[in-house]
Amino acid sequence: MADQTNVPLDFLTFNYEVGLRALTLLQESRQRFLEVQLDAIRKDIKTSHEASAQLAKASDFAALATLPAAFLRNAAEQCAETMQAWMSLAIHNQSAMVEQMRETGESWQRCQAATLQQAGNASPLSAPMQDIFEKFRQAAAWTPAGSGADDSTAATTRKRAVHAS
Repeated sequence: MADQTNVPLDFLTFNYEVGLRALTLLQESRQRFLEVQLDAIRKDIKTSHEASAQLAKASDFAALATLPAAFLRNAAEQCAETMQAWMSLAIHNQSAMVEQMRETGESWQRCQAATLQQAGNASPLSAPMQDIFEKFRQAAAWTPAGSGADDSTAATTRKRAVHAS
């Protein structure tokens, strides 16, 4: 960032880089959340098949009477496992977000330090940046005809803008 042409570009690209990193983090988080949900659905399907098999194997009413407690225990265990996976995902997301914020702060400090270093340098802006600012100055100076501005002042301003480029 020490190059004087990079400093203004760093300020422009900084926000885009931070946004891209945040979107990547959100996409990874969503992918992990979907994996947790898919795993929970697979376990539910497996449990349903096991429940059907246990119902088919039940030979008397005593065996049928024990099935609701077993189903409830299995459902509670699956819910606990799913909640543990979600909490693990939340902890991972929080850690990743804190790391993202730390990296963003460091990048912002580096960008500011480069700008302050550039501000201490007495050299003028580089030619591409001078051209950009000159175009903005010309656009700001130009007023359309009939906008209520003095026509002679507008004509003089347009002549200066044309001659400057």
